[in-house]
Amino acid sequence: MRSGLRHRARVLALALAGIAWAASGPASTRVPDGAERAFDAVSADRLRHHVETLASDAFAGRGVGHEGNRRAEEYIAASLREGGVAPAGDTYFQPVGLDHPSLGGDARLRIIDRNGTAIADLTAGEEFCPLPESGNRDASARLVDAGYGITAPELQHDDYARVDARDAIVLVLEGAPDRLDYSRLPDAERLGFAGVERKRTDAERHGARGLLIVRSFVGDVHTIWPEHPSVRTATYRLASELETHPIAVAAISTRAAAPIRRALAARKVVTATLTPGIAVSGVTVDNVLGFVEGADPAKRDEMIVLGAHLDHDGLDAEGHIYHGADDNASGTAAVLADAAAFADAAAHGWRPARGVVFALWNGEEKGSLGAEEYVAAPVPRRRIVANINLDMVGRDEEIPDPDDWRFQGFPKTTAASSRNTLHVLGYSYTADLARLIEDANAATGLTILEDYDRGAQNLLRRSDNCAFLAHGIPAVFLTTGLHPDYHTPADDADRLDYAKLERIAKLAARAAWLAADGPPARLTRR
Repeated sequence: MRSGLRHRARVLALALAGIAWAASGPASTRVPDGAERAFDAVSADRLRHHVETLASDAFAGRGVGHEGNRRAEEYIAASLREGGVAPAGDTYFQPVGLDHPSLGGDARLRIIDRNGTAIADLTAGEEFCPLPESGNRDASARLVDAGYGITAPELQHDDYARVDARDAIVLVLEGAPDRLDYSRLPDAERLGFAGVERKRTDAERHGARGLLIVRSFVGDVHTIWPEHPSVRTATYRLASELETHPIAVAAISTRAAAPIRRALAARKVVTATLTPGIAVSGVTVDNVLGFVEGADPAKRDEMIVLGAHLDHDGLDAEGHIYHGADDNASGTAAVLADAAAFADAAAHGWRPARGVVFALWNGEEKGSLGAEEYVAAPVPRRRIVANINLDMVGRDEEIPDPDDWRFQGFPKTTAASSRNTLHVLGYSYTADLARLIEDANAATGLTILEDYDRGAQNLLRRSDNCAFLAHGIPAVFLTTGLHPDYHTPADDADRLDYAKLERIAKLAARAAWLAADGPPARLTRR
């Protein structure tokens, strides 16, 4: 699960905003005895083996760009093969092309008036810096003031209403106007509403070539662009993103922007040349995908996806390993065990109507990159009826200090009070799948909590399920919740409750069967 301060505030919130659950959904179905026998074979010992292997020092935290991540891919593929699970495509691996951006030495902002007089001439530093969200195309165009750079019809606010931004570079203020009534926004939209990616998207929609964001201070360029980033702090994005979001994006300090804003206020013609100077190196990681075919030829063009992310934070600058046992070797282990159980059931003649993909995503900690790639190009090429996502399912929720930034917005919670609980997220957007989880839980007896679709931490958007919801695919996210070892080197294998993990794995297997066998789940819009 991505950290609350590090996750990418994508504009997928716009897609989520109008989704609500329907009053009716698929009728409950029953898992046949043959499948139940296979699911009963899922064992705490096998789950422990997977977690201890993936969270061992040999895998070095499974960080993107590190050899430990590649070892995890290979281990997972071998485990699927050992469990009799066929690959979803020609191989178990779906390549995910990533770009690793870095700041070169030629980043520059030059602004002149119509007479050629320089108003600003800046290189990367405390007054000006390209941002990691930037494309790598240089931009030279007229400069226009676009207020806060936000178009929000739902709040009757549009900074571009009287601005011709086409083929221009837009200068915008950070944040949003104080007068905007955020209570009118769905919770899923509030986080990141006035962030860089939202402002970039609005600028692109109005045809801008570049975006300059005025900030009270820019900060240390080496903080924004570490000279030697660790595996944990390195940033990545999908290789396709530079094509999707090519415009240059940079921050400029209030002090440096002052003469520029005065010139624009005086209606002087101002031209800006923005050189982001971003160098890009490529790396390829893989999603690992298994598949069990369904039994109904009439539903051969449909499938469901049971998934979890395989990566974690890797190594920090001091060489500490972030083992990621709960986050998310736990979910990975459950998916591997469930895949083997489905394959065993199929070998004995028991299959649900639709095929089931068992997906282990890569790059979740860098922004659900593997899941985003998969939704854009599913393997096999079939319609995804539903996604069940497992992320951090091996512990008891424990919130000792609600003032800790990782837990702000949550009530104080003890591990003892959470021994039997499992949170289901996505219930507000697909009641069909939420009810299906309840059906699957009848044989498990966990205490299901539907409580985190809303809230300041926005957990709903912090895992791979959101890539599916953003594309209109019903998805739920199962988690046992946060704890003090979350995103620390102390998230070790010996701290998991494997008996509880076994029960959750069995619940997920039953839910996947029910989703694959029954009517499609639905999303509806308000």
